[in-house]
Amino acid sequence: MPEVDSSIFHLQKLVSLSMYECKSVKSLSSNTCSPALVELIATGCINLREFSIPFASTDRLHLGISNWDVNELPSSILNKKNLKSFFFPMIECLMDLPENFAECICLASPLNHEHDPSITLHKVLSSPAFISLKHLLISDIPMLSEIPDNIFLLSSLESLTLIDIGIRSLPETIKYLPKLFELSDFNCEMLQSTPALSQFIQYFTVSNCESLETVSSSMCEPYDKPIPCTVLLNCKNVDPHSYHTVLKDAIDGIELGARLNSANVEGDTIQYLLPAMQGIEYWSHYSSTQVSFTLELPPNLLGFAYYFVLSQGHVREGVGFGCDCYLDHISGERICITRDNIFKFRWQCDERTILLNSDHVVLWYDPVSCKQIMEEIKAINDVNNTGYNPKLTFRFFIDENVYDEVVIQECGFLWIYQGQEETVSSTIFESHDEDEETVPPTRKLNQRVFGTPMPSLELDQTKGLR
Repeated sequence: MPEVDSSIFHLQKLVSLSMYECKSVKSLSSNTCSPALVELIATGCINLREFSIPFASTDRLHLGISNWDVNELPSSILNKKNLKSFFFPMIECLMDLPENFAECICLASPLNHEHDPSITLHKVLSSPAFISLKHLLISDIPMLSEIPDNIFLLSSLESLTLIDIGIRSLPETIKYLPKLFELSDFNCEMLQSTPALSQFIQYFTVSNCESLETVSSSMCEPYDKPIPCTVLLNCKNVDPHSYHTVLKDAIDGIELGARLNSANVEGDTIQYLLPAMQGIEYWSHYSSTQVSFTLELPPNLLGFAYYFVLSQGHVREGVGFGCDCYLDHISGERICITRDNIFKFRWQCDERTILLNSDHVVLWYDPVSCKQIMEEIKAINDVNNTGYNPKLTFRFFIDENVYDEVVIQECGFLWIYQGQEETVSSTIFESHDEDEETVPPTRKLNQRVFGTPMPSLELDQTKGLR
């Protein structure tokens, strides 16, 4: 079938048309188009040479043409604007697209491999459609060896997603994208280093980039707020110095978040997912191999962060983790404070299962539950006017509806104290670099002197939660 029957576009209620691997199709054209059409996808149609559709409107249109080996753009899209998304090979004719062409552009590998994709990308990034772009995805171009420095021109860019490309590093100029809040790298097997990031970043994900060694600190300059979410999934070759840098950034960010929270400044949940590597045993204040335990919080706390270590295995889409807190009032009343599914993985669009190929640490600070707990303790002490320190029972969990193979091996807390002039993180790592290469990685996090565990546990004490 060399062409699609144009009568299909006469269907007045046609909302979506998808064509996959229609390799004999050479033409997709019509003299009319359904006014209801909001999605047209032609993927794997490697011989498509003619595309002419008179769209009734391109506002919020999803348009995808994954294979296009013509030196010019289809005439029917040249002067269009306000598409929701546009999926197209990374070729130079993209420079002809107008400003505000699409909210999201997804670039795929061109059929013609004669041109250096890094040079092509450098050219198109300075074109009108990209200067006004909000979301950019570059996927499946293993020959793309670098992201050009001129990416800083994309002053409206809010998210950048890189999937299966051949880059070894990211440009320092990413830091100067004023609106970028999400940066994701998936399956970039050659990626070795990432630069310092802007304080405006909300989500930073590096997944299955096993060559990654160097991660620069993003807290080296005074920041108004921490990066809320950092994920290094299956990046187990990160060097010890970078690993400690990431941990220190996490603790600095959590302490900053706790101080903002205590000053009634609304803050985000701070979340970190990292491989469980050498060095994690130095930063926790209280740890346990039980998923449920009772303790008294130390005095003068400003707040605390939770953590646990997950075993390797598969987790399914939508998996969430959290911690229930039960506070025993002096009157005998039990108060429950819980926040379900605090930590959620950010998924690639086509993923349904994630493999943790080694143990991973989940570390998070939840300003809502933390503030509730601290306020309940203060209220109890204010009423009783005594030094009574209430008992708290914590139960760490995996969302039981969607978990798969993984179990919680260890869990615990990082304490954040009031009036702390020198941050905990400044002393945690200072003496642990010299013997790093001789100390084997460990799953065991040391229980430190802070926090008083109670002898009788009031909930299930199973070692892992399946």
